[in-house]
Amino acid sequence: MRENVLTAELRRQRADWSDLRIFWAVVEAGGFAAAGRALGIGQPTITRRVEDLEARLNTKLLVRSPTGISMTEAGALIYDHVQTMERCAEQIEHLVVNKDRREEGRVVLSVPDGIGSLLLAPAVADFARTNPLIGLSLDCGMWVDNPVNGDNGISLTFDRPDNPDMICTRLASLHYCLFAAESYLDVYGTPKTLVDVAGHRWVYHSAYGREKESWGQKTGALVDLAMIHIETNSSSAMLAATKSGAGIAPMPTYVAVLEPDLVMLDFPPLAKPTLWMCYHRDIARAARIQRVSDWLIAQFDQRERPWFRAEFVPPSQFGAAQAQANAPARVSAPEQIRAKPNGAAERSLAADLQV
Repeated sequence: MRENVLTAELRRQRADWSDLRIFWAVVEAGGFAAAGRALGIGQPTITRRVEDLEARLNTKLLVRSPTGISMTEAGALIYDHVQTMERCAEQIEHLVVNKDRREEGRVVLSVPDGIGSLLLAPAVADFARTNPLIGLSLDCGMWVDNPVNGDNGISLTFDRPDNPDMICTRLASLHYCLFAAESYLDVYGTPKTLVDVAGHRWVYHSAYGREKESWGQKTGALVDLAMIHIETNSSSAMLAATKSGAGIAPMPTYVAVLEPDLVMLDFPPLAKPTLWMCYHRDIARAARIQRVSDWLIAQFDQRERPWFRAEFVPPSQFGAAQAQANAPARVSAPEQIRAKPNGAAERSLAADLQV
C-alpha cells in the first residue's frame, strides 16, 4: 500500500528538482549566460531547462529585459522555497563531509587469508591504539555465506580490477619459494633438483590452482606432477602442517621471518604475484579510509621489509638489505625549499551550483 502511495506521489511530481536548482542559479547569477558559466553548462541548455520547468508548472517564472532578468510573482514564491531546499541540501552535504572528515567509523578490509591471519592480524593492536575510534572488520574470505558486517571498504587482491572507478595501489610482490621443516628433511632427505621435489610429499593451498597464470611454465608442470599429501584452503593450517613436518610447501618468503626454523630449499622462486590495495573513488576522501590505507602501506614498507620488494631478496640477505635501507643518506648540498603561500579560500558560486 505504501509503495503505491509513493508511486502516485512521484507521478504527480511536476517540478524536476534539478530544473528548480537551475532556475535558482539563473536568479543568483543574474542571467542565463552567467548561470551557464557558473554551472559549466551551455546557455541554450540553461534556457531550455527553465522553459521546460515553466511549461510543467504552466506559469511564467522569469521575464527577460534589456537590463537583465526579473522574477514574476510566481517566480518569487518558488524562489523562496528553492532557496530553502538549497540550504537543506547544503546542510546534508556538510553532515556527510564532516562525518567523513572524522577519523572514526568502521572499515571492512577484505584480504587473502594468509595476508590477513599471518601479517595483518598480529599488527592490528598497534593500529587500534593509535586509532581508537576506527574499527576494522577483517574479512579473510573463509566463510563466503557469512561475510563480516560493514560498508564497502578496502580490498587487498592479487587480481587488479579493471574498473576505472577503483583506485589501486601496488603494495608488494610476494616471492613463493619451497619450505620444509628440518624434521621432514631428516626423514625424507633434501631434494637436489625440481624433479626430486615432485616426488616429495607436498603441503598445498587450494587457491594455488586458481592462480597458475602467475606461475611460470616449469612451475606449473611441477605442481601438476607433485604428490600432494596435505591440501588446505587455510594459509595458517598450511604453515602449521609444514612446521610439523608434513611435507614441502610453496610459501611466500616472509614465512622465513615468521618461522625462522623452517628451511628454505635452494631453488629459485616459483612465482611472484603482485598484491594490490583497491578501494572505490567514492570513499577515497574519508578520513578512516585514508588512515587504514596509510597503515597498510606501512605494513608493506619495502625498505623495512625487503621480502616485499619487486626484486627477489633471499632470506639470508634480509638483514643486510634492512641495514642498507636504514643507513644514513649522504647529502652533497643543503636542500633549499621555498614555501608556497596558501591561496585564500574563496567560496564561489560555481562550487555551490554543481549539478
